[in-house]
Amino acid sequence: MDPPAWSEYRAHVLERAALHQTRFRTPGVAPDARGVVLGQRGLVLFPSLDRLVAFLRAYGDEGSLDELLPTLQLRRLVTPLKTRELMLSVAAESSYRMDRIAGVAKLAGGLVFTGTSRHFVKYRDSGSPLGYDILELLDQPADLVLYHDTFRQAYAFDRELAFRDLVFRLQPYRQPQAFSSGAPLPQRLWATAEIGVGGAILSYLFRWQIPARAALAEWPSQSAFDDRPRRLYVFDIGETPERVARLFVALPGVHVFEPIGKSFAVELGFKHPIALESCASMFDDETLHLFRGDGEVLVVHPLPPFAPVRSLVRTNVAVEEDHSVSAKRGAGQDRALTLALPLRIAHSTDPWRAVTATVVPIAQREWLARLLYALPPNTLAALRIAVGEERFYLLDAKGIEGVPLGTFCSEVAPRIYVPSGSTIVPAVSPNVLQELVRERADAYVFFEAAPDGTALPRAVPASAFGPVSRKALREIAATPVSASRPAELEQLLPLLQYDEPRRFPLWGVPNADDPGTPPTKPEGE
Repeated sequence: MDPPAWSEYRAHVLERAALHQTRFRTPGVAPDARGVVLGQRGLVLFPSLDRLVAFLRAYGDEGSLDELLPTLQLRRLVTPLKTRELMLSVAAESSYRMDRIAGVAKLAGGLVFTGTSRHFVKYRDSGSPLGYDILELLDQPADLVLYHDTFRQAYAFDRELAFRDLVFRLQPYRQPQAFSSGAPLPQRLWATAEIGVGGAILSYLFRWQIPARAALAEWPSQSAFDDRPRRLYVFDIGETPERVARLFVALPGVHVFEPIGKSFAVELGFKHPIALESCASMFDDETLHLFRGDGEVLVVHPLPPFAPVRSLVRTNVAVEEDHSVSAKRGAGQDRALTLALPLRIAHSTDPWRAVTATVVPIAQREWLARLLYALPPNTLAALRIAVGEERFYLLDAKGIEGVPLGTFCSEVAPRIYVPSGSTIVPAVSPNVLQELVRERADAYVFFEAAPDGTALPRAVPASAFGPVSRKALREIAATPVSASRPAELEQLLPLLQYDEPRRFPLWGVPNADDPGTPPTKPEGE
């Protein structure tokens, strides 16, 4: 088309779309209630894949891709010159939706069209607020024909792209600020671990009392050279401390993920090129999707059952024969078995409560003695102490914080104490704990951790406790001193005589050191 004819065509295109016009040369377009030329579908043409991804990312960050997914089509187009471009097509429900798509597409470097079947005309812009029409149809066999105000182009469909495949093939990019100082970390995390390290993570989470659930995911062998299916531990960790998250990220064979939705997550420190939360309808709730930073996507389907970590940790269970019962049975009867599960001391992240006792070792005896000199009277009056062979046990019902020595203990049951910051596992009720401690009577029981991790109770009789003033202070031995009463003698009072008034009336008063001296008259009188 020569330049004069093309200028005439462009002017005709700009003038054809007008309000109340019902006849258009472009098939399948019509004015909507606002007078905007609109077809049944909207189409966006992108020169490359990165521009398509930029459009999806920008549209998902500001809105929801779920509203486009039911009618979304992605195709790769081929021109007669064998160049390739990408097409995104959705249902043009209204000009409001198309206006938003056109605004985002222009930022991403795309061209927006509207039409119905295979002929699409340029969507409206500031040069033609009501839209565009064409001068004549392009008579050329093609799957798609696009009419722009600067060009006309026929395309052939190369192949169709699935939106789900596009999302799964995009590799997340790293976010360095995820672990910067002061950056908040998510409280809930997903984690996967190889079989070799998964058991250690189970014990670690249980030891530090971190609420978590675990499951075992399996995938079939991908080749004949694999002798067994692939297995991974999957952890659902809640209220994750920052130090734990940093430790798991640094462990080889462990990947930590930040949940984006109910059933999909992205590796911590990375972000997916497309806002996954804006296309949540693409993910099934019964399937777990984990996007790793290296581009691999772990799809766990069906979702395995999760169990609390405390029920999966290894515990030493002794199976013993009950001889008292087996002796009463016949020779052909089964032997009776009993389970002996020892109590253990484990670390607890719960706040310290009821810290009313402390156990001071004998090595800190001099420190304790010096501290008692400095304690105020009200603290000494409330403090009770029991002196053992290797330890001092101190009690204060109002709180033992005034004695910063030894190992603080919290009262978990009446007169039963464990080190503060620890708990007894398995978790039993206070009533059951009282029944488990044999020969307790009215004694105070202090649990300590044995070298093998079991809980070692020590019972201190209640009669051994007494006020500090009675238990710690020595008796005062007085040294007798001889003394006698002073003599009871009356002291002579000075005698005063009154005379006629004179100039110096006080002259002549007797000296205090010599009360027997009579008063004298001054000379010259």
